[in-house]
Amino acid sequence: MEFRVLGPVQCRNGGRPLKLAGPRQERILAALLLGADRVVSVSRLVDVVWDEDPPATATRQIRNLTTALKRTLVAEGAGEDVLTAEGPGFVLRPPSFDLRSFEEHVSRGEFREALACWHGPALSGVDSAVLRGEAGELDERRLSVVERCLDEEISAGEDSVAELTALVAEHPFREAFAGLLMRALHQQGRQADALNVYRRAQTRLVDELGIDPGPKLRELYERILRDEPEYGKTRCFLPYDVPDFTGREAEIRRLLDAVRLGRPVVVDGMAGVGKTSLAVHAAHRLAADFPDGQLFVDLHGHSPAREPLPPEAALEALLGQLDVPASRLPGGVDRRAALWRTTTAGRSLLVVLDNAASAEQLRPLLPGSATVALVVTGRRRLAAIDGAASISLDVLPDEQAGALFAAASGRPDAGVAALCGNLPLAIRIAAARLQNRPHWTVNTLVERLGSEHDRLAELKVAGRDVAAAFTLSYQDLDAAAQRMFRLLGRNPGTDIGVPAAAALAGVGEPEAERLLEELLDAHLLTQRALGRYSFHDLIAEHARTAARDEEAVPAVGRLLDHYRDGHGEGWYVTERANLVAVTRHALDTGHDDHAWRIAEKTAEHLRESGHLDEMLAVARTGVTAARRIGDPDPLQRSLASLTLAFWENGKLAEGMRCALERLDVVRESGDRGAEAIALSRAGALHGMLGHFPEAIRFYRDGLAVADETADPETAATLWGNLSNVQEILGLLDEALASARRSVALRADPRGTVLSAAQLGLVLARHGRFEEAFEVTGRSIASARDLAYLFGEAWSLIDHADALLLAHRPREAREHAERACAILTRLNHPLLLTMAANSLGIAFLALGEASAGLDRHRLALETARRIGYRLQEARALAGIGQARAALGEEADADFRAAREHYGAMGLSAGPLNTVTSGTR
Repeated sequence: MEFRVLGPVQCRNGGRPLKLAGPRQERILAALLLGADRVVSVSRLVDVVWDEDPPATATRQIRNLTTALKRTLVAEGAGEDVLTAEGPGFVLRPPSFDLRSFEEHVSRGEFREALACWHGPALSGVDSAVLRGEAGELDERRLSVVERCLDEEISAGEDSVAELTALVAEHPFREAFAGLLMRALHQQGRQADALNVYRRAQTRLVDELGIDPGPKLRELYERILRDEPEYGKTRCFLPYDVPDFTGREAEIRRLLDAVRLGRPVVVDGMAGVGKTSLAVHAAHRLAADFPDGQLFVDLHGHSPAREPLPPEAALEALLGQLDVPASRLPGGVDRRAALWRTTTAGRSLLVVLDNAASAEQLRPLLPGSATVALVVTGRRRLAAIDGAASISLDVLPDEQAGALFAAASGRPDAGVAALCGNLPLAIRIAAARLQNRPHWTVNTLVERLGSEHDRLAELKVAGRDVAAAFTLSYQDLDAAAQRMFRLLGRNPGTDIGVPAAAALAGVGEPEAERLLEELLDAHLLTQRALGRYSFHDLIAEHARTAARDEEAVPAVGRLLDHYRDGHGEGWYVTERANLVAVTRHALDTGHDDHAWRIAEKTAEHLRESGHLDEMLAVARTGVTAARRIGDPDPLQRSLASLTLAFWENGKLAEGMRCALERLDVVRESGDRGAEAIALSRAGALHGMLGHFPEAIRFYRDGLAVADETADPETAATLWGNLSNVQEILGLLDEALASARRSVALRADPRGTVLSAAQLGLVLARHGRFEEAFEVTGRSIASARDLAYLFGEAWSLIDHADALLLAHRPREAREHAERACAILTRLNHPLLLTMAANSLGIAFLALGEASAGLDRHRLALETARRIGYRLQEARALAGIGQARAALGEEADADFRAAREHYGAMGLSAGPLNTVTSGTR
């Protein structure tokens, strides 16, 4: 399926245009295509369709028309994701798109192929005031490509006179076409005809616009008038353009466009990222635009065993390329710079200054004429050229990096590019090593590059060395920045912020930020997010090699102190990956006190954000560190984190073992407060595993200890959990009394949410529905006010179950669905099992047996995986009811459900009489 805007706006299937539902849908399609692969807002579509006078129903009409457009596309064979509603609008993802094909051909210099994508004026047939400007821009883009195409063809000696004659007649005020026609005629020996083209253009401009031709056209006229035979044959000093240059289409397009608009270009990036290759490749593409020559000087800003080229020497090289002999050069940089500007004034030149070291080196080399195009490369970000277009190169995207390795080595990539960090220099060195060793396979190279500590040693060949390139950048730093670079090499995290870097280096935050920014400007660091700095993989290895133990060991100690002390909630979110890595590093390096303390705080925040796998890994690290310390308090606190991590991950059997070990530790230590909490958690796990008598015994023991220690929050948790078990066992009066005591004891707002939700459910069990809905409704609202997603989900489940008891399944379904969405986001298997069962019951009550069966199957799979006995029984009973409703055999499911209920000492009553879980 092909989409077009370069001509009539169309969607074509097999060469046949699809019939659209009128001009409004056509305008919508045009706007979506102009914003292809991006969200186009509904408000933008309203403007496009109705200009400045939309009706009151405009938004609804836009959504209806766009939905109808999607139906048409899907019916014609497009995928469901070709047009999707996202955020404030819609995204169209055209599989084949003439504008995209046009730009891809242009980026590769395939101008005739690009122009073949056009079938008339852009957006022809679409009458929208909002889109007229964009249509005009597209038509102007086509004309500029026509100019570039004909320019190259004339330079190659092709006959373009007939085509240009027609273009001049069609665009009489476009001086570029007149100039091209003059060149084409002169190239054929038709000097008089070429001069007549100029005179006719001059007459039109003067008579109709009152202006003279521009300087480029006047200069061309003078050249042809002098009948210069070598016109168009320039002296080129550009280095070799590698034939396997790969990727960088967007950067090349930006560079070409900037130069053609008369802007200087500065290309910066880390060592080995391909700055010179890009600049040279683009310069060869631009060569025909600069008939007076293409100059190139390597300024040796970062060359091995070379000092940066002084400006005087660079000016000598540039002027020499313009045939100014050394004997005519004045002394002093200022006088040479003046001669350089005078010599280049008015000449159509392209100047590439490669490998610049600093703004001071560069400033005297800047030309003074707008006719001289300038492209500069350097490792540092340079601000010496006002108005320059800045292009910062990153490593290659994965696909382009793999393609470069394949092109350079002649063999398919099998992970080499990734091991080279997608750095072009490293990829080329690796490819050269492979080519020079015929007995090696790609897998041999992968194995040799596999160790991050040996990788740089492997990336050397024939005088090219990745590590040496990095060393030059490092040596260019001042002493303080070098020290920061070395210390960052020992940072165990994935990136670093300013406060952590300040702690690592033992300096204030302003100084740390200054040093980080200096490393960033030198492209020894990258910045993926504001205020966050990281290494490229190979530079990280180089920094580790440069680090010195005598300064790194105390620095890492300061960094661990920083992470141990912790900060606000947002800090834990930002530093999540670093905290996981730092905890492991602290354990591996014997910083056990740091390890368990960082682990304890981090685990709780990981729980809140739903990163449960990381929570489990961190909690395990904390327990290992605490065991090595041998102090019961760190051990019981770390075991508490690990018990909770097992519980959150649905590993109930492992959680029970951990909870009982913690109970033994706190009893041996005599910490009665910790004992009450440990008893509560062990009781909760017993309840999950269906051991209800044991759960009650642990809760009663815990309450006795909590009364002794006067700990109301722990007592509240115990009373709430006891209420839950009493409710499950049908002891509803006792459950209500326990739930009320739990709510009365609560002071913590989050704890109040959970206790109130339990109270509301028990009230519903008693048939006191209005009270129940008021209590659970407040619980949901409080959780939302607190941004407490876990509590909101739990309250939603209890509210849904209360609605089911009141025979209000439609409302129950809405609340259960919201709970499922939250719990999927939080990655919480325990509660998701409960919510899925409640949702399944609601679907069954609404007569939607298939949907109910799907939800109960999900609940059964999860409950079995984690060992949640009660919800397993509930799911089996739900599956039986759903199958029976669908006319399927369900006896085995009902029998399995009764057996599960019986094993827990429960009767297999109605489905919606047993729900909920421990708080």
